[in-house]
Amino acid sequence: MSNKYYSLLIILLFFLNIDYSFNKNLQKSIKLIHADFIQKEDHNDTIFLTGHVHIKHNEYQLFCDKAIYKKNNKFYGYGNVQFKSEKNKIFSQKIEYSENMNNLKASGKVILVQKNIKLTANIINYNFRKKFFQAIQNVVLLLDELKLYTNILEYDLNFNKIFYKRGSNLFYKDYNIYSKEGSYFPLKKKAKLKYEVKLISKNYTVYSNSIEYLFPIDKIKFYSPTIIINNNKIDNFFYAKSGDFFIKKNIFLSKEYCSLHYNDKIIQGKYWFFDYNKKSGFIKNIFFEDQKKGYFFIGDNGNFDLYSGLIFLKKNIVFIKIKPKEDSFFIYSDFIRINLKNDSILSIKFFPVIGFFLNEELQIKSDSLIYEPSNKSIKFNGNPIFWIKNQQITGDSIFIHLKNDFFLDYLKVMKNAFYIKKINSKEFNQIQGEIMIGFFDKKNVLEKILIQGNAKSIIFHYNNSSLKKIINKSSCNMIYADLEKGKKIKKIFFLEKSNSELFLLSNSIFEKNLFLPKFSWKEKEKYKNQKGLIYEKIKKYKKENLEEKKEIEKLRKKN
Repeated sequence: MSNKYYSLLIILLFFLNIDYSFNKNLQKSIKLIHADFIQKEDHNDTIFLTGHVHIKHNEYQLFCDKAIYKKNNKFYGYGNVQFKSEKNKIFSQKIEYSENMNNLKASGKVILVQKNIKLTANIINYNFRKKFFQAIQNVVLLLDELKLYTNILEYDLNFNKIFYKRGSNLFYKDYNIYSKEGSYFPLKKKAKLKYEVKLISKNYTVYSNSIEYLFPIDKIKFYSPTIIINNNKIDNFFYAKSGDFFIKKNIFLSKEYCSLHYNDKIIQGKYWFFDYNKKSGFIKNIFFEDQKKGYFFIGDNGNFDLYSGLIFLKKNIVFIKIKPKEDSFFIYSDFIRINLKNDSILSIKFFPVIGFFLNEELQIKSDSLIYEPSNKSIKFNGNPIFWIKNQQITGDSIFIHLKNDFFLDYLKVMKNAFYIKKINSKEFNQIQGEIMIGFFDKKNVLEKILIQGNAKSIIFHYNNSSLKKIINKSSCNMIYADLEKGKKIKKIFFLEKSNSELFLLSNSIFEKNLFLPKFSWKEKEKYKNQKGLIYEKIKKYKKENLEEKKEIEKLRKKN
């Protein structure tokens, strides 16, 4: 036999021997397809493969420059390693495989490709039996439009779940999201992010401890206290205990406690809908605070449009102004329309005014009220009624001018002005005319009134000698009255075309002469101030607001 054929037979027998060793030791799970050079060491059953190595293991195929197989069922591949199956591809510089442990370890600029997933790392460990792999150091995951950076990433193929616990930066479209822990589900295309979550976009930044991102519909679900901050004005932000945010539509929904902080104003409540693009929405159990002015609005529900600067509150509305020294005032209504511009309230309209309490002694009722802070004015329309202690003022409309905040300067009654001072259940001082002007002192006490146009009056006087009551009935063009500390008429002047009658009070004239036309004492229509209940609501609001501030400080500090 020639040397040429003899050498060929030796090589063939060597290959058969290696294949037998592979089949014997690995139970025919590993098959050698090709290698340029093969060397076997008999003393330790180690096989060396060099040059264009191609090995098959079940559905997997391995390509590398050099490979070593040892008797302990461990296999090592080096240089330009490619580990492939129909579903996965791994590229690396080194690969280790343990048959007994069903473990594979790839290292050195590792790249994993699976359908639309691409993952790079320094090291990847994979367990065939558990179908679980781990990527370590400089991990980058690319999935559709998602890009994730972390140091340790784990992938459970049984549950199709990718997760990490050492912090990560996730980039998706225009968003950058950081979290300490997270899970991603490729089939469902959703991510659950936990602890110190920070989402940064062009317009806003989100801080939370637990969110779920549904990528196909661009929806974020919040499961813990969350703040959404306006990047252009960090004092404007949205706080929620939980909720849903639709990113494409910029719409937020929540059934839990939420608050919107906007230009030193706070809108708080439950059952929120907010459209970020339109700057509008609606809310239930609303509590609205103007921090600069010290105003509070409370209501069952409301709508707001921050672009046009309009806020509408409905049902069981209370408007409160908290004063530092004096008593607060309260306005009760069924509907309020607030007109905002920049940082200021231009006007507030009430429909109707069920009760206006400026202090314990002054109460007002009307069909509507318009308050304009810049003009320091309040206008009451539609059957307005003023009660000041035991005094009553009515007319078609009443205009009030303020000195500062709600310190009264003067009031003006337009058409059918009627002033009544109650003496007892049967006797009333009365003045009526077309127009009435009243002036207040520094303590909001009515001290002077002036009635013009077809003025008429009935005034009760006492005869000091006999203690008999004398009635003065007068008519003129103008009546001026000076009130002593707002309690009784101290002086009264009848001016221009005055005509007066004096007579003693007697039973015979009782019914005929004691009342002017259109007299109506409406004390029964007074509304009871619910300030005790309102103060409890304010107390609860401030407690919630304090808890909110603590949560916000925690979120901002951690992030």
